[in-house]
Amino acid sequence: MKKFMSCLALVALVTLCFGSFAFAAETFPQKNIKIIVPFAPGGGVDVTCRLMAEVAPKYMNGKKIVVENMPGGGAVIGQTFVSKAKADGYTILAYTSSVVTNPMTKKTTYTHKSFKPIAMYCFDPEIVMVPENSPYKTLEEFIGAAKTKEISLATPGYSTSHHIACLILENRLGVKFGYVHNESAAMQVQQLLGGHVEAGMMALGEASGFIKDGTMRALGVMTNERPKDFSFIPTFKEEGTDLVWGAFRGLAVPEGTSDETVKALDELFGKIINDEDFAARMAKAGYPLVYRNAPDFGSYVEEVATELEKIVPTLNQ
Repeated sequence: MKKFMSCLALVALVTLCFGSFAFAAETFPQKNIKIIVPFAPGGGVDVTCRLMAEVAPKYMNGKKIVVENMPGGGAVIGQTFVSKAKADGYTILAYTSSVVTNPMTKKTTYTHKSFKPIAMYCFDPEIVMVPENSPYKTLEEFIGAAKTKEISLATPGYSTSHHIACLILENRLGVKFGYVHNESAAMQVQQLLGGHVEAGMMALGEASGFIKDGTMRALGVMTNERPKDFSFIPTFKEEGTDLVWGAFRGLAVPEGTSDETVKALDELFGKIINDEDFAARMAKAGYPLVYRNAPDFGSYVEEVATELEKIVPTLNQ
């Protein structure tokens, strides 16, 4: 009889645990979710996270997403903060390739493995931009000039995907850039429009508005094909450099977050990212929406990390 009662107690306990998880998953989140953007306001990461926050409440049981900027150290400050945050699913990092490169090139207390990816929502190809009054009218002219002299070039941060794209060009083409690294794309734009630098390596989404209004000129984009809405911009491939590169944007939580919470976040952000309203807002703002769920995004990050490890010696020179 005692053994029978013990079995019943065990069954009841298991049922209670699974029932509690099912209830928690159905009612997640119980409070607002904070997304830490480790860059200054105005850049592509900041803007796209805020677009997400605008449509998220309909899927969040009356709660909302709060976006908080925490720039500094080329994103190290914000990334460090989230790596040490309580692993309960309520503090999320706006996760970019800088999470992979920063530990490779700087002294950090974390690596990309200190986080669990939740979802990727954007892949934004790199594009070379110059002011409207620049003497460089084509990508060919720009590359030719950079082979004969050092061209000053702004990036939104050391070791970011933008900086790495430039290093790849230097290695492949023998061009030379004099870098001005900023804390955000907004600062990068100020450098360009103020005439403080000759060129900038930007993400297409961040540059689209300036291309449309004519204040800056796009010389080349790192995609296989010309972007649908910017078919007048040649690809680097057309100019003889087979290079596809860009900035991925996604979300991640601290490594200690439970698999159950990651699953709940994966499902939640899958709904938000695939929302028609979010897609329309991203398209209007010029940011390419590319979705990967938690497992696929995790695999993609590992692929990127493998590729970036090949470039680390160049970054550390």
